[in-house]
Amino acid sequence: MALASALVAGGVIGVRHALETDHLAAVATMVEGDSDRPGIVGASWGVGHSIPIAVIGLAFVALGIQLPESVTKLFEIVVGAVLVLLGARMLFRAAGIDLPTVRAHGHENRRHRHLSIGGISLGADHSHVHGESFAVGVLHGFAGSGALVIAMVSAAPAMGQAIAFLGAFALLTIATMATVSLLWDRSMEVGGTRVLRAVAGVVGIAVGGMLVVEQVGVVV
Repeated sequence: MALASALVAGGVIGVRHALETDHLAAVATMVEGDSDRPGIVGASWGVGHSIPIAVIGLAFVALGIQLPESVTKLFEIVVGAVLVLLGARMLFRAAGIDLPTVRAHGHENRRHRHLSIGGISLGADHSHVHGESFAVGVLHGFAGSGALVIAMVSAAPAMGQAIAFLGAFALLTIATMATVSLLWDRSMEVGGTRVLRAVAGVVGIAVGGMLVVEQVGVVV
């Protein structure tokens, strides 16, 4: 493919890929409805999602190999389980029960978020990346349709086209998801945070559950 064609294809696929149901469900369950930087959730997901696709895609172009299907199926199951957990947490929040998985603290009049699991905290004190959304994006990068994008990159005839495709893909994925999380946050403010949190929670559980059931059936 020509360089211009690679750029256009990467951009179009980036937008379409970002708007897949499981991606939207994931971001919707992480938008809190009261952030001073609502677009950062989607942008962080896009960055996390693009990193494994870019790294693995370029490595596969150089080495001429492909990601094993069994690996992508495993990550799809993990993604489904994570979606169920995020959806359940959002339902708790809709009911007024805030589970302490994400810490927020002020520093120089700006909010910084960190994903905390036990004593482990993801994100430096001055990080401007939503750690939880970034981590979920990375998982999505290895799963299902992310693996298909990697396969498309690995089929590029030359490294230049692969880089152009990935660059456009990453930029449009990040921009699309930042817009989605911004719009969802604003919808919460207008339409009622509790109701939309409940909707996001139910959708997250449903989509995640279907992913797990589907992939476990395939693996078994």
